[in-house]
Amino acid sequence: MAEGDEFERRLLVSVDAKGYSSSTAHWQGRLQAALLTVLDRAAERAGLSRATWKVQGAGDGELAVLPPGEPEPRVVDDFPRHLAAELRRHNRDVPEGKHLRLRLAVHFGPAIIAGNGFAGRGPIDVRRLCDCEAVRTALDSSGAALAVILSQRVFSETVAQEHTSLEPAMFRKVTVRVKEFADEAWVWVPGHDIGDLRIPDAQMDTGPPPEVPPAAAPRREPPSQGAHEIHGNFAHADVRARKVVGGDEINYHEVRRQ
Repeated sequence: MAEGDEFERRLLVSVDAKGYSSSTAHWQGRLQAALLTVLDRAAERAGLSRATWKVQGAGDGELAVLPPGEPEPRVVDDFPRHLAAELRRHNRDVPEGKHLRLRLAVHFGPAIIAGNGFAGRGPIDVRRLCDCEAVRTALDSSGAALAVILSQRVFSETVAQEHTSLEPAMFRKVTVRVKEFADEAWVWVPGHDIGDLRIPDAQMDTGPPPEVPPAAAPRREPPSQGAHEIHGNFAHADVRARKVVGGDEINYHEVRRQ
């Protein structure tokens, strides 16, 4: 068997909940339960078999590697729509500040099932997309319960090729550069006009602040014509004096030694 036979390219989904870490332990438990419920119901309504997904949970979210048989257009189109509807249904019975609000990223890339989760570029990249500033801003500025970001490949091979009911005009193209990830992506907020939202077109990894060069020593100006300066020790005293001919000030400094 050739090395790397376990290597496959898979459809990947990453989900993350907003405001989870600032919630109490009680509400974190409720959010975790609600997250699984809305994901399960949305997948079922979209005709997906979530029981076959390889899932790595993270409390406030999850990373899923989908089997080859899952229809990509349903994952890109139907699943987010039903997820948005399930979130609205859930949030109706929850206090305003406790709403479940999600970021969802969809990507296609290499993934390997490993001993403690997943390995490969695909799982890393889909997490970078889910955590990028563009989709965070889309969720915050819209007030929606769901913001979606598709990788360039997923968008170009599904939405752009008319394999879904989604129109390209429903998306905002952004550039994401975070750590070692750099690519274009597409943001969509179901139920909202993307043109009304202020979303950054690019996210740059800021990195460490630039070094500030040390300040140059103050330049010592030579005495102007007609000025006299005296520095030295005279009669056991430190004397500094300056006399400006025709000026208004004459300064003297004298420190007596004991």
